[in-house]
Amino acid sequence: RRPPQAILDFVTDLEQYKLADHKIGRVHECVRDDDRILMRHGGRLRGIPGPAVSLEVVVGGLSVRYRSIPTFPSRYVLTFDGGFELSETPDGTRVVHTERFHFFAPWRFVAEPYLRSWLAADVAGEMVRLKQLLESESSR
Repeated sequence: RRPPQAILDFVTDLEQYKLADHKIGRVHECVRDDDRILMRHGGRLRGIPGPAVSLEVVVGGLSVRYRSIPTFPSRYVLTFDGGFELSETPDGTRVVHTERFHFFAPWRFVAEPYLRSWLAADVAGEMVRLKQLLESESSR
């Protein structure tokens, strides 16, 4: 069990969070200004490397929202958005994580069917890894 702030701190630190999210590759940049974070990182989807992406992250209360910022070359391939919604329960902190990828034609016709079920399973695994990492961190 971890308090919400510990989870928010973890998911907004890409170097830490990429241990749970294997889609995140090399972190190129992470600039924080109060509740806004600009990030740029490489990545992989189903083991296939993709272009580096830039994100705008906004932390507010018990939520983290992110969206991709169109940059070259990723702006010709995809955009994505998502986030984390946290709520405190008697049993600990509940975390709901969403990821939405939007591929542009012609990529969409191959990427969406190829990635759909894999992405659902990967996000579920990501949440298991997040829980394990946070629980091991709290036992230190």
